[in-house]
Amino acid sequence: MAFTSRRPAIFLDRDGTLIEDRGYIRLPSEVVFYKDTITSLQRLNGRYLLFIVTNQSGIGLGILKHEDVERINNHIVKIFAQEGVTISAVYYCPHMRDQGCECIKPTPYFILKAAQEFHLDLSRSFAIGDHPHDVEMAKNVGAQGIYLVTGHGQQHLHELPSGVSVAGNMEEAIDMVLNRDSPSQKKTGIIGQAAEIIKRGGIVAFPTETVYGLGANAFNPLAVARIFEVKKRPYFDPLIIHIARPADLEKIVLNIPSKAKKLIDRFWPGPLTLVLPKRQEVPDIVTAGLPTVAVRIPSHSIALELIELAGCPIAAPSANLFGYLSPTTAQHVREQLGDEVDLILDGGPCEVGVESTILSFLEKRPRLLRPGGVSLEEVESIIGKVEIDPVKEERPSAPGMLARHYAPRTPIVLEWSDKDLRSYEGKKIGLLAFQEPVHCLKFDHAEVLSKKGDFREAAANLFAAIRRLDAMKVDLILAEPVPEVGLGRAIMDRLRRASHKGR
Repeated sequence: MAFTSRRPAIFLDRDGTLIEDRGYIRLPSEVVFYKDTITSLQRLNGRYLLFIVTNQSGIGLGILKHEDVERINNHIVKIFAQEGVTISAVYYCPHMRDQGCECIKPTPYFILKAAQEFHLDLSRSFAIGDHPHDVEMAKNVGAQGIYLVTGHGQQHLHELPSGVSVAGNMEEAIDMVLNRDSPSQKKTGIIGQAAEIIKRGGIVAFPTETVYGLGANAFNPLAVARIFEVKKRPYFDPLIIHIARPADLEKIVLNIPSKAKKLIDRFWPGPLTLVLPKRQEVPDIVTAGLPTVAVRIPSHSIALELIELAGCPIAAPSANLFGYLSPTTAQHVREQLGDEVDLILDGGPCEVGVESTILSFLEKRPRLLRPGGVSLEEVESIIGKVEIDPVKEERPSAPGMLARHYAPRTPIVLEWSDKDLRSYEGKKIGLLAFQEPVHCLKFDHAEVLSKKGDFREAAANLFAAIRRLDAMKVDLILAEPVPEVGLGRAIMDRLRRASHKGR
């Protein structure tokens, strides 16, 4: 499966950052750029996508109209474009801070929206502004905030937490952006803090392209044991070890079959896990006492940087309570695990949305243990025929193989027809539809995985959609089956496990 390369971005405040803060302005003639704004952004030369995120509370106060704000925003974007600086999008919040809207700073609503729409790498992104909220907004998504003392910056300087990057003007801020890759910058960021927690034997929730993981040093049995305690996970269920580069396999596995090497070359980093004979150094608690180990390289930049800075392989199941829905946002992790986790890295919504494909190399022919983010067809196009019939085992040889898994609190029914609805009269019914529902039936709530029938979009939305239906406190969730080709096979696997035994 080919993944779109995620790009870093810079989120720029408007008034007091790009232009002088002159109150509630309505006309382009009132706009005054700071003298170094345009020349500084020109130095980026397209290396970052640029966004404007601004709070325009004058609308909420009744002083400005939406068209006033949009007129100024369009003028600024036009001036930038004439100078060779492209603004990808402008987001503005029209509310006052006491109105409690979801888009007001420091809530990273617009950053997460942009990350999803433009496929951004937030771990390499920045927010630049003259208010502490700009810095906090960046921190909340794992990006780096740079505080400017222009505009109202000097007035609020005393409110900043320690360790925040402060720039006197836009030119200094862009210097900091361009110097980001220095080791000192990386180690002072929130990913560096997470790496230190891993080194000290703590546990960290972090994003991958599939779902959020709950990680610990794979070679620290006590740290790994805490994962089981927090998740309430059975100790006979093995974990996946995450590494940063193929060379790290030498620390974990005894040998790599030639077909496994072909898959590594094609799909790593990515949502493919391989089960291989383990080295004795790998703790039994990671592998549930089995002579094998499950390992993969995630394609999410935050996950990769965390592994590199921690300096060790990271054992990580999904960051949820055992048996429940896998988390695809940081908020999902907070809702289930709360303060039990030492730190949660927020990288926005997961791109794939279902767990990795698991393939075992313990037999003559490779065997599919769990369908996931890489389809069976893609695997077989590289290495030929793969066994797909499940092997009956007393205990699972890989994560996510227990019969009842990925289940919400609300029962899910997968095998049903319109006629069955008569027996549900008097109950609140939720519908989980693959595409836009064609039923002429009334449901209390409905979630559509992909209006256009796209498997990747449906997989990415699956767990979040089930979670929303579960939160609606319906009596029953009726799920529509998905064609079992490509990622559809993984979606149906998760739905069957969620609906197991009468659900």
